[in-house]
Amino acid sequence: MSEIVAERCFRTSEGKPVVARLYRPEKMGSSSEWSCKIEVQGLEPPFERSSIGVDSFQALYLALRGLCVQLDKTAANLVFLDGEAGDAATPLIMAWSFSRSLKTEVYRLIQKRIEDELDASR
Repeated sequence: MSEIVAERCFRTSEGKPVVARLYRPEKMGSSSEWSCKIEVQGLEPPFERSSIGVDSFQALYLALRGLCVQLDKTAANLVFLDGEAGDAATPLIMAWSFSRSLKTEVYRLIQKRIEDELDASR
């Protein structure tokens, strides 16, 4: 069985437990490639995927990025165990230590900029 490298526990805004896991990268047989599994349990449907890399570092990095993307899809509904709804967004671009209000403002500005860019290209 794969070894868990990191695990984070959340709850949904309704109180249902959600667990995100990142597993130890493993070499893929005689290939030079590596695989790193991620999973999210407690959301419907459960999510499980492996990222492939040229080495263990790349597989781990890609898996973590993929896990962040998956969690960001439901971040508005996820809560740290001692937090408030919407405070569990993942740090793809911002540090965890920033205040919730700053993160909300930055995400709103980024979203607006993306929407403006899409509108300009139409």
